[in-house]
Amino acid sequence: MKKIVSRLTILTLSAFLAAAALFFILYRYDNKYITRASVSQDGVVILPGSQEDSDHISWLVEGWEFFPDQIIEPGETVSGSVSMYIGQYFRFSSFHSDNSPFGEGTYRLTLHGTGDYTLLLPEVFSACKVYINGVLAASAGSLSPYSPYVRDLIVPIEAKGDTEILIQVSNYTHYYSGITYPPAIGSPRAVSLLLSSRMLFYGFLCFTSLALALFSSVVWLGFKKDQKAIAQNRWLGIAAFSFALHICYPFVRLFGLPVTEPLYALEDASASMLLLCTVKTVSLLCLKKNSRTDCLLTGISAGFVIISAVFPLAVLPRLPGFVPVYGQIVFWYKAMVSVFMIFLLLKNCLRTSEKHSAPLIPGLVFFFVSLGAHALTLGHFEPARFGWFEEWGSFILILLFAFRMAAVNISVIRENNYLNTHLQEEVAHKTAALTTLLDERRMLLASFAHDLKTPLTSITTFTRLVELDNTGLDDESRLYLDTIRRKTGEMKQQLDMLHEFTSQDVSAVSLESINLCDLIMEFYEINKPDIDVAGLNFELSLPRGAQLYILGDREKLMSVLQNLVYNAVSFTPVNGTIRISLHRDRSRAVISVADTGSGIAKEDLSNIFNCFFTRRKDNSGEGLGLYIAKSIVMEHGGDIRVSSTPGEGSVFTLWLPVDEQKR
Repeated sequence: MKKIVSRLTILTLSAFLAAAALFFILYRYDNKYITRASVSQDGVVILPGSQEDSDHISWLVEGWEFFPDQIIEPGETVSGSVSMYIGQYFRFSSFHSDNSPFGEGTYRLTLHGTGDYTLLLPEVFSACKVYINGVLAASAGSLSPYSPYVRDLIVPIEAKGDTEILIQVSNYTHYYSGITYPPAIGSPRAVSLLLSSRMLFYGFLCFTSLALALFSSVVWLGFKKDQKAIAQNRWLGIAAFSFALHICYPFVRLFGLPVTEPLYALEDASASMLLLCTVKTVSLLCLKKNSRTDCLLTGISAGFVIISAVFPLAVLPRLPGFVPVYGQIVFWYKAMVSVFMIFLLLKNCLRTSEKHSAPLIPGLVFFFVSLGAHALTLGHFEPARFGWFEEWGSFILILLFAFRMAAVNISVIRENNYLNTHLQEEVAHKTAALTTLLDERRMLLASFAHDLKTPLTSITTFTRLVELDNTGLDDESRLYLDTIRRKTGEMKQQLDMLHEFTSQDVSAVSLESINLCDLIMEFYEINKPDIDVAGLNFELSLPRGAQLYILGDREKLMSVLQNLVYNAVSFTPVNGTIRISLHRDRSRAVISVADTGSGIAKEDLSNIFNCFFTRRKDNSGEGLGLYIAKSIVMEHGGDIRVSSTPGEGSVFTLWLPVDEQKR
């Protein structure tokens, strides 16, 4: 136990340190706020000299004037501006007493430089107009009447000294508002490379997740009996697909779509769905199905999926002051659920030593640390080329989720391969042992039946001698002797039946190639005189010129025909008909024995081949003939069935596999 605790502690701490190191590197080397453009004392942004082949990007973070709740036209001079940096205010709610993120405003910035530049303005929430030196250069949506349209804007700038950028914004739909992300400025080549690297990164995340979703779906369909494996692969597939939906937004922002609120609702709901899939996977591993904790976690997680889809569309537009509270609730929900999942996994590993659960622990640690890093650097970090902390944490969680399922699937495949490899050997071994045991018991039973015949014969003989001697026997004594003789005769019949049964069962099937036409003809010629004496018509129908071969035991097949034919003789009245016919049906030989006898009652058809079942009116026979016949046919790899109409007769049909090598 101490060893397991040490390993889990090392695993958890290592994951925490690795996550902290990753996010520190991203903060240091992929942060717009680190490579921000320099600002002069009078608030003018100084641009480096622009060359066509320059790869330098400057981020316009500082030096902005913001006019809350005012739409300022180019050249207009008004008061009431606020000096700010981009990221300082994510919403207009900071300027409203009711915390509403809705409203309008104007951003103004002065650049100083000479040359050709390209301005990349990331998604502005939720409508905007961009003026360069008083000239309208780009727009998204409509300020009046208000119509949101969120997309990335690329604006060319020809700078000759001081250049004014004026951005009018309006938001009445989204919980973010205004310019939330710092714009980028650089040469056309530099901006093009920036966009390319960003699209490549998000394309990698998106298509990798889709590939994992497809893979898990194929594996999910491949597991048909293991319900736990089916559920885990299903949740992995849904989680990967949800992350792919969530992470494809840069492509939507770059090209733009004429819908706004549904896209943001889809982003939020897909992120919540990823967490629901994680909760369900951990619950499958650590909790009893439908337990109180399982139902509570599932209900809360499913509820947040619904909340994430409904609130941006229906609730927040009507309750704008609730926006900050909504953001806090979502954040703490994610943090608390991830911590609780880590706790359940650690507890499960300590309790069961289940090694396949271990990869999920660092995955959830990365996700939790990404949430903390995002909260700590809010307003001071935005990725320049790659992803946000939470996106990195979610992707690493998906990868480790997939790694765990790959390990589980490989383990199952190896186990199946091992079983398949050794199955034939194991079956042969078990079959040999069972056959030996059954043969020993059958031989013992046959020997026991044979040995009992001698004392029974002696009892019968001496009973008969006492009766013949006729020495002072009264009627009561004669009755006793008659009872002894009768019961002894019954025991002898039972022993004869037992001997016949064991002799049929013990002898092995000796297979040889047999021409069924010749076999049935021989049987017909041997038995026809006896059946004629019984006053019955015995008919035969064989295919003309055909040679129909099977692999079988001649003596046992003769026994089957004898049982069927003489069973028919017992139930067919004088002048009735018994007919044997043979034909081929594809790869099987079909033998029919039909009679015009009394037939078999419908309720007896299902029992006719059962051992000891008989319906003879004189109570003769022991119900073994048809049972033995069916056993022999099945030993030959065939089948036997019966159809009958009471009062009209019966038909017994045998199917035996044809010897294809004797065509």
